[in-house]
Parts: sequence; structure tokens; C-alpha cells
Amino acid sequence: MSNQHVAEATDAQTRQGENVTSQGNNTVVSVVLFIVLFGLFIGGLYMMSLFAAVPFMIGLGMSMLALLGTFDLVPRFLS
Repeated sequence: MSNQHVAEATDAQTRQGENVTSQGNNTVVSVVLFIVLFGLFIGGLYMMSLFAAVPFMIGLGMSMLALLGTFDLVPRFLS
């Protein structure tokens, strides 16, 4: 085997290692976060459906908190 073949094989292994982005997220943590945030969002929608000013505002806050958690806090936590 020539030196060129050895160098090409080493370069190929190096490039293959660079293509790996991450090990992924823990499945249990992902499922628990999904259940908590989805439940908070659905609870907020239910509260907003009660047609009164105070429950509507509480439900709106719950839904906004769920969306904040989903799009801002979860990417920070799982990264």
C-alpha cells in the first residue's frame, strides 16, 4: 500500500468524523419536556375558553409561558 493510499484513507476517516454533529438528546428528557409544555399550552387554551376576564388572562399567560419555554428555554437546555 502506497503512502498516498494511506493518506487518503486517513483523510476519509477525518472527514467522516467531522460529519457527526452531535450525539442527540436524551429521549426521556425530551418526552418529559414535551408533556409538561404541551400540557401547559393545552391548559392555557382551556382556561381561555372559560369566557371570563381573569381566567382568560391566566390562560393567556400559561400559553405564552409554554411557547417561551418551547422556543427559547428548551433549545438552551438541550444544547
